[in-house]
This record gives sequence, structure tokens and C-alpha cells, in this order.
Amino acid sequence: MDTGKKLSIVLVTRNSKSVLFDCLKALDNNDEITSSKNSQWIIVDNDSTDGSIEEVLNLYPQTQVIKNKENLGFAKAANQGFNVSETDFILYINTDTEIKKNSISKLYDKIISDKSIAVIGPRLLRKNNTIQKSVYPEATLYTEIFKPIVKLCVSIKEKFYKTGKCYTVNSLRGACFIINKEYMKQVSGFDERYFFYLEETDLFRQLKLIGKKICYLPGSEVYHYGGLGSDDKMTFNKKKMYNESLLKYFDKNRNKFENFIIRMMIKNK
Repeated sequence: MDTGKKLSIVLVTRNSKSVLFDCLKALDNNDEITSSKNSQWIIVDNDSTDGSIEEVLNLYPQTQVIKNKENLGFAKAANQGFNVSETDFILYINTDTEIKKNSISKLYDKIISDKSIAVIGPRLLRKNNTIQKSVYPEATLYTEIFKPIVKLCVSIKEKFYKTGKCYTVNSLRGACFIINKEYMKQVSGFDERYFFYLEETDLFRQLKLIGKKICYLPGSEVYHYGGLGSDDKMTFNKKKMYNESLLKYFDKNRNKFENFIIRMMIKNK
């Protein structure tokens, strides 16, 4: 169905009231391509109880809401958004973000100009305008063993990306990115075995395996207030959840030797 809209925008929420409306306001006001009139807004809600979804529908009645009766995690919810999207390109964006002026238009213009690009993401900024780590290496045994050094190198390299260029990279922080819907379909979307962590890293790897590029456009900037995407008081062990996802990732994507070593590392932590 041709709606005349260029983007479907998918937000996965769970009790995100404190940040959600700033995110939506920025989408509506800071870029014509992402406004509620010019794009398809899709919110997939993982059983929020904070009244945020009702307020969204009151302020932005055209928003398409999928309300889950339990917390399905990010990958399943993101695929639900994919399944109802009506455009050729999808913007996945965290609720704890605010786009800057025309930042998404810059991403869109670049991805439609090069059919080899499957995913493109912006430079992420902290609230004080300092640069966050936006580009990530692919998860390997090396990156896990030498994680502090790898993080330092990533932070240093980030400073040298030029705003006038587009870079092909291994992986991106998944807070904000546009993806080509057809290419996403070719790799069957997000792997729903991941509940939280590494689901986008895995998706980007699958896209590279079919010969497509993951790109970074530092000339596009988006604020990301990491860790504020939910007001959920439910406590969970982030380290345990990350390790569970890491084991799934290595089992799927790395060789038997690396798989064995990473399991021993996690077991002995």
C-alpha cells in the first residue's frame, strides 16, 4: 500500500513515560520526514502500566499501537513493528533519544542513494553534547577478553570520524538506525531468541553476510540518554542477561573454539 510516507518509525516501550514524550515531540518537530503527519508511527508496548500509551493516543491519535500482555523483550517487539510497517525503510529508535534538526533526513537521503547499504546510524550525543560510542566492533573472543582496551580504542577512534563522510563499519549502537525493509526481510528480521542485548549486533552481522553494508553517518546527530528508556522498577541482573545473550551470539556466529572459551570465561566469572 502506497501511503506516500517515506518512513515507518518503530519504538519499543515499557513504562517509558519520563522520556517517551520528549522523544515523540522531537520526532514530530525536528524533522519533516519523521513528523506524525509524514511518517507511520508504530509503538510496540511491552505491558506498560504507567498510562503512557493512553497519553500517546490522546496526543498523537494516528499512532499505531501494539499492546503486548507481557514483556516480550526487544527482538520480538521489534519484529512486531516490522510486520505492520508500510514503508520501504524503518527507523528503529529508542525512547531515551531526541533527534536533532533534520538528522533523520540525512540518514534517509544517504541510504536511498546507495542500494548496498542495509543499515545507517547517526552519531549519538550525551545530554552535555559530548560524543557517545556510536560505532562498535563485532563481538568476538578478542573483543571480550580485551574489552577495556577495545572500549578505549573505540572511544578514541570515535573522535576522528569526520562529519562530512559516511563510513562502513562492523556494528552500531542500536539506539537509532534506519534499515532497508527488504534486506531485513531477507535475513528474517531480529532473532527472537535474544531478549535484550546483542540482538542488533546479530542482525547487522546477518546483513553483512548477504553482502550488505552497515554505515555510520557522523554528520547526523541524535541525543541518547542511555539507560533512561524505562521507568520500570523491576530489577534484573544486566550482567547475567548480557552473558545469556553473549552465549547465544557465540553459539550462532562464532567457531567452536571461541564458543568453548567464552563459556569457560563466563562460568568462571
